[in-house]
Amino acid sequence: MSIKSRMDRRTFLKMGAMAVAGAAAAACAGPPASTSEAPAAPVEVAAAPQTGAPAAPPSQYREAPMLAERVAAGQLPPVDQRLPPNPQVITPVQEIGQYGGTLRIAIGNANALFGDGQAVIGTELVLRIAPDFNSITGGLFESWEFNDDATEQILHLRQGLKWSDGQPMTTQDCLFDYVDCKQNSELSPAGPGAAWRAGLDRVPMEMTAVDDYTLKLNFVAPKPLIILDQAFYSGAQYSGMYAPKHYGMQFHPQYADAAKLEQAVKDAGFETWIQLMGAKMRMGSTIPSEVGLPGMTAFIRTADDPSHHTYERNPYYWKVDPEGNQLPYVDTVIINIIADKELLTTRLLSGDLDFSGHSTYLKNMELYNQARNEGRVNIYLWQSTLVSAVLIYPNLTPKDEELREFFQKKNARVALSISIDREEINDVVHFGLGTSRQMALWPSSIYYQEGDESHYIDYNPQQANDLLDQEGYTNRDAQGYRLFPSGRRISWVGEFDPEQGDIPPTLELCIQYWKDIGIEFTIKPLNRQLLTERWTANELPMTFWQGDIGSDIVFPLSPKVMHGNSEPGNALGWSRAWEMWMRNKGQFPDIEEEPPAWVQLQYTDWDQFHSTLDEQERIQIMRGVFDRFYEHLPCFGTVGVPQAVVLKSTITNVPEMGVWGFGTIRAVPVHPEQFFIKQA
Repeated sequence: MSIKSRMDRRTFLKMGAMAVAGAAAAACAGPPASTSEAPAAPVEVAAAPQTGAPAAPPSQYREAPMLAERVAAGQLPPVDQRLPPNPQVITPVQEIGQYGGTLRIAIGNANALFGDGQAVIGTELVLRIAPDFNSITGGLFESWEFNDDATEQILHLRQGLKWSDGQPMTTQDCLFDYVDCKQNSELSPAGPGAAWRAGLDRVPMEMTAVDDYTLKLNFVAPKPLIILDQAFYSGAQYSGMYAPKHYGMQFHPQYADAAKLEQAVKDAGFETWIQLMGAKMRMGSTIPSEVGLPGMTAFIRTADDPSHHTYERNPYYWKVDPEGNQLPYVDTVIINIIADKELLTTRLLSGDLDFSGHSTYLKNMELYNQARNEGRVNIYLWQSTLVSAVLIYPNLTPKDEELREFFQKKNARVALSISIDREEINDVVHFGLGTSRQMALWPSSIYYQEGDESHYIDYNPQQANDLLDQEGYTNRDAQGYRLFPSGRRISWVGEFDPEQGDIPPTLELCIQYWKDIGIEFTIKPLNRQLLTERWTANELPMTFWQGDIGSDIVFPLSPKVMHGNSEPGNALGWSRAWEMWMRNKGQFPDIEEEPPAWVQLQYTDWDQFHSTLDEQERIQIMRGVFDRFYEHLPCFGTVGVPQAVVLKSTITNVPEMGVWGFGTIRAVPVHPEQFFIKQA
């Protein structure tokens, strides 16, 4: 399932007119040079090659001055004793870096380590998305292999790894996470997540430690694509496949002294050991987010403050550059908490922040360009994993019977799609840098077929009106709004997450587009938790989300639009009642409803896609899923856009061309541990 490394030039057609630090030209030039000397393994059911080139002899390792001072003071062992025998060698994007400095970024709230936090701190998973953004290579586990039918996987842990507190990392840390935590009925009542289950009955995998560095996983059915989970969020510390056993034991009743644990719970102000463990072992977007929690990332949290988080270099980090310098180059990362996006932009352009990609928007390009022209920042336009900046999901199974009948008519859905002026959205919301497109994967995907992005995107309000007339919605009230057969105005409220910055201005435009075809549409911002609760109860007639599926690593894990499935924490989907019938039958009898045959095929094909070992068969199955999707158009996209990455001009080793988004865990494939602050 390896993917051709090329970019969608059509997405960046309008970039040529923008003088953005040469980024547009770079964006069309192909993938960046690999930042790792280890070859990337294709995503296939085969043994992965070993990662990491032979490093310099231990006597030649060098380290940051701040760590050398601690060694001299007797606070740390020498660097060669902290590194594993075979540290991974990372080749910098541009040049060998300089040690030192503090890199300052911002997040929207204290727990939102998504985005820029990941982009500069990075993450270390079981496996890793390679620097080509389309294949998988070794991570903490440097190689793997499957048996013939992919019901067994053997993984090989890089030997000599140490946690940030100096304790060895072994396969016992995997058993602690999976057996002691995920299979503990008190701590995890629902058991292991979907990533660690196989077969139609979703049976949890079995995990065995062959020795300290060899892990065996067994599945009741073929699980060839588990490597995708292992290279993505599911492979993360304490949310995936490993956790620091030596640290977590003190909070777990299976290991801790009962009296001491009870006292620790009381001292922390909790009622149960589960609450204590959840607090002490807390991860944020694959990043250790508690002071004292050992990690494997380049930076570890060292201090709490109401206005910011402080992360400092991990003295036991297990990677070096080709000259034997232990990474990372930067000493400290300060993560400021700035809820106001306009204030965040102001602080970025005034020099108070050094890097931003998660909270940059194309509508601000004039401001970014002004700062660039004054020599304060560089701007790189990376390909986004957002195949559509905003996806629109009519709920085909809302509680409102008349609205349900309306949304279940294909002509009504097509009318809503073709009445949207995507070119205007592109100009108004995205600075003219995007491309009108339907929900479709990028042309670089092995599942893509030419024309996928063109279904029902041409702006044609007259045809939209004709389609609604054909469906019998011809009666209108005095204000020109169409009426249901009951005489009630065709109307609904679109509730949305305002944290997704492209959604509000897009929906503001849709109010007028749909008014022009006789539909009353109003919008209401809602926090994500309440939005999810309302979706779970099937109380949302329409939902909206970023179309972040543009990666063949992530799309097989998180399709979002290929069926009605909504992810935990995400209020999205186009058929809540059908989803419940297909996946949770009997749990929500007041909501669930048997779906039509084509929807059931989407689900059964999806299951078959995950179990087949043959790549060509997977492609064929997926084409059937996509073709049904376009035939019925249960939801629709708007505009595909690049992502602006804005950084201070002194930040070095950040590639001009990259891929940004949830689907690549932001900048993780380009190894942010080799970013550095260039000094005069």
